[in-house]
Amino acid sequence: MKKIIFSSPLKSRSFSLPEKFRKNIVFVVFMSILFAGISAGAVSGRYADQTLMENLDIIFLTNFKLRCTDGMLSAFVSSFASAFIFLLTIFLLGLSLWGEVITVVIPFVKGYGYGLAIGYLYTAYGFSGILYNILVILPGAFLCSAVIAAAAQESFRNSVKLISIFMRSAVNDDPRIQMKHYMLSMLWLLFLAALSSALDMLFSFAFSRFFHFP
Repeated sequence: MKKIIFSSPLKSRSFSLPEKFRKNIVFVVFMSILFAGISAGAVSGRYADQTLMENLDIIFLTNFKLRCTDGMLSAFVSSFASAFIFLLTIFLLGLSLWGEVITVVIPFVKGYGYGLAIGYLYTAYGFSGILYNILVILPGAFLCSAVIAAAAQESFRNSVKLISIFMRSAVNDDPRIQMKHYMLSMLWLLFLAALSSALDMLFSFAFSRFFHFP
């Protein structure tokens, strides 16, 4: 008598999630590092002062008075300049044989800056600071953080591929194709960074007028 084999749909689907997870494991790791930076920054922000926040504004956009007083164009330029600094650093690290080591640190630094802002706003202004973070900072920062993590993933993988090219005697993949893919991915992420800056600009224009930080 022939055996009848039943295939469970749950069993067939059980392998899809781990496979997707494995494909994006590097991105998940970088997002985890970024969230760790946010946590560390939030703790440090409780002890930060206004002078420190103003000095870090170029990198982390922590000068909230300027957000409330400057125009839309200034908000976009400041936000995009901050994101561009991180993306340029990540891009250059991806062209280096040792870049994968330092690339791991970049999402933590980005998250630390955002966490620093959260901690400072909550400590200095209480509920008003948290509301400002949710309405003005969070929308653009969320997309920008994901872009930084994705860029770090691309940089890490490209740097590892460069190492494999030098260590293998025979090269199976065309380095020119790899570099083209890397640069196109970074250009796409740069566009998304500009989109996050546009969100930052729009939410700043819409809600920052309701906040006044002495």
